[in-house]
Amino acid sequence: MMDKGHKNQIVGILLGESKSVNRAKLIVDTYKECPYCIIYISKGRTVIGIFNFPYNHKWWLEWALSNPEETLGLKSVEIFFAKGIKAESPWSLGEVKSVLDKAPCGAICSSCFQYKDRCEGCPSTKFYIDF
Repeated sequence: MMDKGHKNQIVGILLGESKSVNRAKLIVDTYKECPYCIIYISKGRTVIGIFNFPYNHKWWLEWALSNPEETLGLKSVEIFFAKGIKAESPWSLGEVKSVLDKAPCGAICSSCFQYKDRCEGCPSTKFYIDF
């Protein structure tokens, strides 16, 4: 669990387009419980997400930019990183407990090829490693 005063945080903004309205709603429902998520909404085929996560996890949204279908199920994605805006997620507030076997989005960290290499795992799971 991260401490509330952790200084190496980044706020990322995702703007995406889904193939359909129903797909956009499904994507939001799948990822809105992410402990790094501040808000994740859809309007029509547009998906908007704001996340606060550790700076060393910046690659996570950048990966979505280069592989929107594979990572988030989106047709296309734009990513922005806030420079002067601070925002809080359950993770940054220290509200996340590492107790789940599977991440809220359905990912199984121990099966992911990024786990332990680039990713410390979801802070909501038993697999979380605080690098």
